[in-house]
Amino acid sequence: MRADTPNSPLPADWHECVRGEGITWENRRVRSELVCFGEVMYQPGGACGPRTQRDWQLVFLHSGELAASVGGQQRRLAPGEVGLFLPGKTEHFSFSDSLPTHHSWCSVATRLLPAQFRKLLEAAPESQACEQVQAGLLAAGLGLGRAESALAQGAVDHIGLALFAAYVNAAAERADGGAVAKAVRYMEQHLGDEHCLQNAHVAADVSRNTLISRFHSELGTTPAKYLWRLRVERGTAMLAETGLTIAQIAYACGFGDPSHFSRLVKELQGVSPQHLRRKQWAPEAAPRRPRKRAG
Repeated sequence: MRADTPNSPLPADWHECVRGEGITWENRRVRSELVCFGEVMYQPGGACGPRTQRDWQLVFLHSGELAASVGGQQRRLAPGEVGLFLPGKTEHFSFSDSLPTHHSWCSVATRLLPAQFRKLLEAAPESQACEQVQAGLLAAGLGLGRAESALAQGAVDHIGLALFAAYVNAAAERADGGAVAKAVRYMEQHLGDEHCLQNAHVAADVSRNTLISRFHSELGTTPAKYLWRLRVERGTAMLAETGLTIAQIAYACGFGDPSHFSRLVKELQGVSPQHLRRKQWAPEAAPRRPRKRAG
């Protein structure tokens, strides 16, 4: 087995190999008692194992090549992918013979994962493309540094759990490949776009009439009505959570006319946007205590 030491030299172009992320270390680790985040740059020809996997682990490949023998089965990860490795199996990792291989990981102890969560992970795919939310959580975990305080240790645990939840959620979304699900996901991500509805029909990959029929069957509404309700719900949340004007919120949520937004808010919420914001921002008035009569 060959593993690189922290003092091994890096090639002159190693920054390009890690996609310009400016990583200046070869090995670092952030951990609590139950969760570990790690990152390493292996030199060409590096390897790790054989070892028995003790925890649940996600491995993120940033550059180079990664091949793994897991319980006698061969697996590979491509740059930009994340792989799931379950406990109890013997693993051996080997890396590119010609390029440095940069990868990160997050491992979580079994006792931190609820039984139902473990079942979801067991049913999840062995690998998938790393999505933005997973990359952000990985960076947050690694960014905690030494994590020596109790508060930082708790943050390591929570971010680790969130990262595994994001993996399961991404797998579930990919598995739900129905036309309605595709259209809804597109609407949620692009509701402020002028042509959101038309592009949602394209994303659904079925005819317009078929999508309308399936929306009626599954959601009891039309794609257009669903989109407008989604826009109102997002706008209502922004009334409470931002200081943007009502007009700015309306335009951000895809309304061409702020009065249209106001009208739909009143239909769905029973009050105008102005009244709704005052209600959400103003503290509740404390009940008045009755005055004692002088006697």
